[in-house]
Amino acid sequence: FLTDGFETVEALAVVDILRRADIKTDMISITGDINVKSAQGVIVQADELLDEYVFEGDELLFLPGGPGHKSYYDCKDLLELLKEYNKKNNRIAAICAAPSILEMQLTGAVIITAPERVVTDGNITTSRGMGTSLDLGLELVRLIKGEELAEQLRTSTQYI
Repeated sequence: FLTDGFETVEALAVVDILRRADIKTDMISITGDINVKSAQGVIVQADELLDEYVFEGDELLFLPGGPGHKSYYDCKDLLELLKEYNKKNNRIAAICAAPSILEMQLTGAVIITAPERVVTDGNITTSRGMGTSLDLGLELVRLIKGEELAEQLRTSTQYI
């Protein structure tokens, strides 16, 4: 999910890795505008708007961090979706400041602490920040498509 003020690398590195793994990945704007501005001033065109997107069989909800993460708290549709996904034990991921919304909205969510770069606790995966974005993407690939593909991507992207 994208909101104005999202962290560019946290969002796009994870999306890049998921798409390299051929995992259907849609960037959804919660702003009401298809164009979303990152905290670093990068304009990204989302694939869809939240109020128009149909969630059918989606395997993962992902929240990047950045100063814009506070907007997640104001998006009732997103909060309901997170609760629904968690209740069904569907995969949810968040990075940097975004795991705070999971802690506030979902009982028992793990908030990343040093020295772990990525933690998966049941259906929830969290990561520390921009520098661990590729780790998060590769962990999600491992969880969804398996260790072998995650290792192939680690090698092919020179993240070794």
